[in-house]
Amino acid sequence: MSTIQAVIHPPDQFEVLRKVTESYGLKLYQAENCRKVWKIETSEGTKYLKQSKLAPADLQFIYEVLEYLHVKGFRTAPRLWLGQAGEPFANGPDGIYILTDWFDGNELDFNNFNDLADACRYLAEFHRYGQGFEPAFPNQRTAWYSWPAKWERRIRELNDFRRLALAEKETSVFSRLYLRHFEPFYRQAIRSYERLLQSFYPFVASEGYQQKSLCHHDYSSRNILRNSQGQLALIDFDYCLRDIRIHDIMNLLLRNLRHQEWSIDVCRFILRKYHQVSKLSADEMEVMYVLLSWPEDFWQVGLQYYYEKLPWPTQRFVRKLEHRIEWRFLREKFLSEFPSGNGVFHWKESVLSC
Repeated sequence: MSTIQAVIHPPDQFEVLRKVTESYGLKLYQAENCRKVWKIETSEGTKYLKQSKLAPADLQFIYEVLEYLHVKGFRTAPRLWLGQAGEPFANGPDGIYILTDWFDGNELDFNNFNDLADACRYLAEFHRYGQGFEPAFPNQRTAWYSWPAKWERRIRELNDFRRLALAEKETSVFSRLYLRHFEPFYRQAIRSYERLLQSFYPFVASEGYQQKSLCHHDYSSRNILRNSQGQLALIDFDYCLRDIRIHDIMNLLLRNLRHQEWSIDVCRFILRKYHQVSKLSADEMEVMYVLLSWPEDFWQVGLQYYYEKLPWPTQRFVRKLEHRIEWRFLREKFLSEFPSGNGVFHWKESVLSC
């Protein structure tokens, strides 16, 4: 194959990619920018090349996760290539890069209920294969017992968001709106935290510890691909960690409920499809209900505005906050319906009958 240079900006980027590719023992023929990654044609076929912001220790953890999954039989997650130095990354002149085989497929569409059903069952399969994973450094990316401490910190952050809003010399439109609706969301955060302490969370966390459960932690439609033969692939393990599996399930629910007006029917559908492959316990369902009751979206938009100071126009922050406020009563209705019929069983009745 003759060397073909794709149109790349800046002009010297191809040379950077060539050096990185050579550090994997490969020749680079062509490079195409796809969002934030590179699709490259090499002497060993089509590859996925990505500049990573993660530390070498994190990339080693991800490498170990992917190797474990492959050995256990979950072979639809592309593995990290080792560079010539024997590490699961390569050092380029502008940072660290990772390389995997390219999976040619399309992203799933969660608005398509066939795709969503496949995603739920696929998540359950991933969780089953991931059980038992032990990293080289035992405490790395481990969060089984972390939720109470996490929520304590976030309650302090909510209080700080309020303090920062009140401290503004000329109160912004965003801060006026945030302060006007702060109290009900703050009370909800306190109630959620108190419920967590009184729930079966310690037992669920202990079970996760014993099973050594693994979470992808970014289980979104863009990270699940389907090829022309119908095979799925799970990509982008940047945020994976060891935690209770309902962390992933809860995030999958939230991603869909936000766009489906907090429909209990959508929730039932997701949990039922997951349950077909891997059964959830009554204790897990109770803890999931508590986790869903936390005002995640209100806390998150405050974090983005007051701490992260994302470079967005003020109106974008205001729109995001308005959506969170509009969702409040839909969320409360959803939470009131969840215990008595969530698509798996009536967990309150199951707990009481134990």
